Amino acid sequence: MKFGLVATNPGWLEGHWAELDASPFQALYVIDHPSMPVPDPWPYLAYVAGQTRNIRLGTHVTGAPFHHPAELARAVATVDNLSGGRAILGIGAGWTRADFEPFGFPHHGFGGRVAQLDEAVRAVKGLWTGDASPLEGEWWQLAGGGVTSPRPVQRPHPPIIIGLNLPGKAAATAVAHAQGVNTWQLGPQQVALLVEYLRERCHAAGRDPATLAITADVLFARDEGRDGAEALAERVANFARVGGRGGPATQWHAEGVLYGDAEQMAEQVLAFAAAGVEELSVTLASMADLAWFAERVAGR
Repeated sequence: MKFGLVATNPGWLEGHWAELDASPFQALYVIDHPSMPVPDPWPYLAYVAGQTRNIRLGTHVTGAPFHHPAELARAVATVDNLSGGRAILGIGAGWTRADFEPFGFPHHGFGGRVAQLDEAVRAVKGLWTGDASPLEGEWWQLAGGGVTSPRPVQRPHPPIIIGLNLPGKAAATAVAHAQGVNTWQLGPQQVALLVEYLRERCHAAGRDPATLAITADVLFARDEGRDGAEALAERVANFARVGGRGGPATQWHAEGVLYGDAEQMAEQVLAFAAAGVEELSVTLASMADLAWFAERVAGR
């Protein structure tokens, strides 16, 4: 099992870059919510690229509707160059209503947002590789095809990870274009069902399912019992529902939270591994919790 670190508000990492680089966490992920008082993800990751040497840097996940595809391709390629090839583009359809209209982004229905996601993924790939043949978006036509991006260090391009929790159109984009899928706050049984679906879709598309990596984000409740984990999951689920995320996509409970002592968390990690998860990304908020998890759980 690989481990990633999700830092929703990463100020607590400042001054601790050496410890982060030396930790078992192989990737640092930040969030992309314009409405929240958090750093703009890609400029922040460009800064972190200069402070670190080993850890991979990405988003879980960037909202495709918030970014012009050419701007996003340039931003990610810049981080990839500054970091020596450590960028990861986690990208999804967006959901929090507060992230849209107040910032000038129309909040389309889910199908429309997934269409934006699909176009963005095809566009950034085309801009990174120089193959613009599949690009048909209005923005591309208005530009007369004269849009370019820096070439990333990673070839053919940085990994693209699609954020999704349910089967459907976003999964089709992942199977067609991405190197991985990222789930958020699902338990192992829920992830296992999604993994089975993705494997079937890969086989139907003539793709080896082993080439589509599964990552899962989980919350963290050290020394909490199940009731505390359930309460945490419900608070986050309610926030998501109020923000506009659909009910079926927020069926979250304690199984999507690492809770209890180190032994119990280690058992949960093994359950995720059995479900097909290759990288478990843990949402932490302090160096104390990072050090504890690194030693007591990841270090086992």
